[in-house]
Amino acid sequence: MTEQGERLAAIDVGSNTILLLIAEHPPAGLSIIDEAEDQPRLGAGLSGSGRLSPAAMDRSLQTLIRMHDICRSHRVQRIGAVATAAVRDAENGGEFVERVRALGLPLQIISPETEAALAYRSAVYHFPGGERTLVADIGGGSLELIGASRASIELTHSLPLGAVRLTELALPLADLRHHVRRALDQALPRHLWSGAGVIGSGGTFATLAAMAQAECGLTGQPVTGVEISTKEIEGMLTRLSALSPEQRRKVPGLRPERADIIVAGIAVAAELLERVRAGSVRVNGYGLREGLLLEMAGIE
Repeated sequence: MTEQGERLAAIDVGSNTILLLIAEHPPAGLSIIDEAEDQPRLGAGLSGSGRLSPAAMDRSLQTLIRMHDICRSHRVQRIGAVATAAVRDAENGGEFVERVRALGLPLQIISPETEAALAYRSAVYHFPGGERTLVADIGGGSLELIGASRASIELTHSLPLGAVRLTELALPLADLRHHVRRALDQALPRHLWSGAGVIGSGGTFATLAAMAQAECGLTGQPVTGVEISTKEIEGMLTRLSALSPEQRRKVPGLRPERADIIVAGIAVAAELLERVRAGSVRVNGYGLREGLLLEMAGIE
């Protein structure tokens, strides 16, 4: 149990994005103080080489130095830092971990099961009480799935369906969707999860929510709790796939640095919702990093 007023920080080192969340832990829960993110694309080229490139590691280390400085400025007392698919899968992932630890950050590589469990912990913190719930976290390197019935976990899967990894396959959209569909067909029994409530976390779902808000004239609003229909997602996929990456950079709500990978990410979201015949998805804007904070604070 943490002390009253203790300041905690969680860092999520993903394949595309590195995320920081800082909170204070009073008795009532977590109070968010600051957050930051950067897209150094640590996993760029990994699917072809099997290794983290020197340039990608250097970009990521610079991001982590900046985030460590932010933690110091807020007088953070305890930092948790985890690495997911890119570092987990790379031949030289251990080398990257050692370089990060030399900065004073306690980076740990977590398993796919732990990654999914942390995303689930954050989701149920915001959306408690679901009968049958499927939590999906689309990252740069992988898709983490966790299914639960009345808070009892029944399914966990980590699939190589991250937005960066799929983009690097350079497949036409129809072929990409077929590739995703085959992977989901093998991992996700339709008869067990059809009709489950879907909660989406990770950059793809947050971007979908931001674009949906922008269409309503809203910008800079929190995305947690936004509900997006499957029809809306299919419409966004059709529109964005017809644009070049340069044209996508001008789409309201879509961060320019995600313009080249967003189609692959949305394709995963669309196929997942079709697989379980869900009419919509609710968005959790924090995900794994908040789950890590909840674990550090001992909050269920």
